[in-house]
Order: sequence, then structure tokens, then C-alpha cells
Amino acid sequence: MKLLTANRLTDGLVLWYAGGSDLSGWTEDAANATRLEDEAAAALLEEWKARETEVVGVYVVPLVDENTLVKREYVREHVRANGPTIGQTALDTARQHQRGEVF
Repeated sequence: MKLLTANRLTDGLVLWYAGGSDLSGWTEDAANATRLEDEAAAALLEEWKARETEVVGVYVVPLVDENTLVKREYVREHVRANGPTIGQTALDTARQHQRGEVF
């Protein structure tokens, strides 16, 4: 399973693909991102890479299993989804968004 992420061209905000064929199908909340099968993620990646007038820097984020060690990429995506880590914990962020976890 994978997520698709990018930055909105107009303001640079981090977006997560949540479904749909236009920019309204992207969300700023990673918890609402659509979990994609590998083939679907690859197809959407190619589709959105060609649409750089709407989003830029499109790439896929592999989801990690619960028993997988934390990797550098996971930490990066956590920061992209939640903002700076200084002054807050993942638990604080989860409480702020009223959910158990980010991904």
C-alpha cells in the first residue's frame, strides 16, 4: 500500500491524494489520504507528474508495517503531514486532529 503526495503549486502546501481526477481530490490532512495498491499508485504518479500546473513534486510514500523499524523516509513524511516536531509530540498531533495516528 502507498500514499501519493505532492505540493500545491499556488502556495506550496503539502497535499495528499484522496481520490478524484481534479485538484479537489487532494487533501491537506494525511489521515484522509487514499491508501493505494502499488499499481494504482504508479499509474496516478505518472498521471499527476504530467499535471505540474496544479501540483508539483509528486511522489509515492510506501506505508510501513507496524513491526517495521522507523526509517528516515517515515520521519520525513511524519513531519510533512504534521509540521515541525519541536514543541509537540505525535500524540499531541493526534489529539489535535482527534485521531489515533497520522497514517
